[in-house]
Amino acid sequence: MSDKYFTPSIDADAPLPDLGNERIASDRFSSPEYMKQEWSKLWRTVWNIGPRIEEINAPGDYVIHELGEESFLFVMGKDNKIRGFYNVCQHRGNRLVMGKPCDSAKFFKCAFHAWSYNTDGTIKGVPNPDTFPQFKDGLPKEELGLEEIRIDFWGGWIWFNLDGKAEPLLDFLGELPEQLAPYQIENMRLLEYKTFLWDSNWKVACDAFNESYHFRGLHPQILKWSDEMAKIELHGIHSRMINKYGTTSSPYTGAAEVFPELKEWMAYNGMDAESYEGAPEDVWKAKTAFSRSIQDQPHITAPYKDMTDEQLTDVYHYFIFPGFAMNVFPEGVNGFRYRPHETDPNKMYYDLILLVHYPEGQQIPCERKFFKEKVRYDQIADTPISYIITDVLQQDADNVSINQLGLKSEGFRGMYLGDQELRVRHFHKTLDSYIKD
Repeated sequence: MSDKYFTPSIDADAPLPDLGNERIASDRFSSPEYMKQEWSKLWRTVWNIGPRIEEINAPGDYVIHELGEESFLFVMGKDNKIRGFYNVCQHRGNRLVMGKPCDSAKFFKCAFHAWSYNTDGTIKGVPNPDTFPQFKDGLPKEELGLEEIRIDFWGGWIWFNLDGKAEPLLDFLGELPEQLAPYQIENMRLLEYKTFLWDSNWKVACDAFNESYHFRGLHPQILKWSDEMAKIELHGIHSRMINKYGTTSSPYTGAAEVFPELKEWMAYNGMDAESYEGAPEDVWKAKTAFSRSIQDQPHITAPYKDMTDEQLTDVYHYFIFPGFAMNVFPEGVNGFRYRPHETDPNKMYYDLILLVHYPEGQQIPCERKFFKEKVRYDQIADTPISYIITDVLQQDADNVSINQLGLKSEGFRGMYLGDQELRVRHFHKTLDSYIKD
């Protein structure tokens, strides 16, 4: 018997944990005071997901990452070690590195008074040092270096913790690294990196993406190519759900026609949709057979051989508390990062991060782009993305601001959640455990 590890499925018949059924008050979505508590009691204490390691390849390479009101600088020093720092000059508090979010530098110079820093965070130079009586015994390098933050690595990502008191990263992530290991996320590379300013609280987006109960209302076209009923599982402070793709949901179950959206899903996965002769709800079987038929071909980079049949067709959606989610497939990852706005609880930053298993030497350069205004999501990608994906993204993006408005209404009595929204309730209970401590 093989001892090879496969990502476990979720038992659809297992009873769901009882997390209560009380309403969840909505003031947390717009309260400035609650936003302040989130920063001090949540964001500063957890492990936060930062840049991809691949963005920092050589000494001097750096990435600027922002969270709330803070800016952070991740950079590789001459010793080939990646470090993280607060992106602030220790002279007068000027933001140190501005401009492009990803670049390379031999050193960093503050634009205010030209103080400079080495790529390992140590002070490099101070103009007119003789005017500082504090320097009579020499430049106090330990005192004037950049403020370093704690970092670690998993899944090809740089993670960071601000208060220095969080448990080890792998303990924080729990079972997820083991479950996700077959996908080899650390070997994936960036395909798209887009950031959008949305008119909603960051938790509105978290909640929207953490359940598929909204498919029928917001994404009715998905019912033609997926199962709206998710299998749900909680993992400590994190969670996951699985939805079957390559099938249909009511009212389309039993239909004779293979809908255009379902054909597009097949084509998007490299299949010949026109040659398919089976029932619409059984397309997933053809996708499984197709993936198995190509898994040993030399040009195939997706780890199909490390996947169960279910993984070849279904979407495994993982939520890593507090603000990162992934739709995980053998071929790649659709990553969604939800970041709080600097000052306004009614706004947020949504990072759309697509990763793929590139053939060696064939990676396409990925440029980060930021969109402040509303956009058409079928026009923002630098690489071809199917309309069945961009249509869903457009619907989600358009609705979060509408949801935010309603959550602030005096007439709203709080969120009233069902079993398919268990992950939403779990997220808020977990959030409460941090805020109320």
